[in-house]
Amino acid sequence: MNVLIIGAGGQIPEVLIPLLQEQKELKLTLFGRNVTSLPYDNVTKISGDAKDVTELVSAMQNQDIVYMNFDNKKITEVVIEAMHTAGIKRIIQAGVLSVYGEVAEPFSKWNSRMMGGSVAHNRGVEALEASDLDYTYMRMTWLYNGDRSDYVASPKGEPFLGAQITRRAIAQFILDNIVGKRNDIKASIGLWEPGSENKAKPDFY
Repeated sequence: MNVLIIGAGGQIPEVLIPLLQEQKELKLTLFGRNVTSLPYDNVTKISGDAKDVTELVSAMQNQDIVYMNFDNKKITEVVIEAMHTAGIKRIIQAGVLSVYGEVAEPFSKWNSRMMGGSVAHNRGVEALEASDLDYTYMRMTWLYNGDRSDYVASPKGEPFLGAQITRRAIAQFILDNIVGKRNDIKASIGLWEPGSENKAKPDFY
């Protein structure tokens, strides 16, 4: 299986890429502004601009799945256009919580203050949900670095309860979807750390 990571220089890919490299059946292509400087062997590195549909289509040739490591509605629309041209259906996108105003008390008060409102607008999920792609949008709570790999995966329509999660756990969720342990197709999934429910804010704030 061929996997394309858009925005491969980010903090989640830093954890995710080594996990994917352990899967011998996967071949990785890294796409981003300065990916040639990234310290990974046995991967294809393509420097490019995710706002350029032509560059994206070129990078998407022979790919099976796209992981997009950032959340921007306009760029998501460009990625969707490129996927249609390249004939790819499967995408996983890193996103944010509160796109539906789903964050529950007591965490919602702190989260709304930090994010500037109770609903996050102009996010990739809006474009994905209007598309015909097999998407997984990750509504991630507040991230920190750590070794915990467990997560709660909460479907759309349920209250968002958790205040924190490790990047390692996010990487595990992505890996689980890529290798078929999970199959969150046409799904917007809230992700948080077990035990962080009903906190007023993350422990690291």
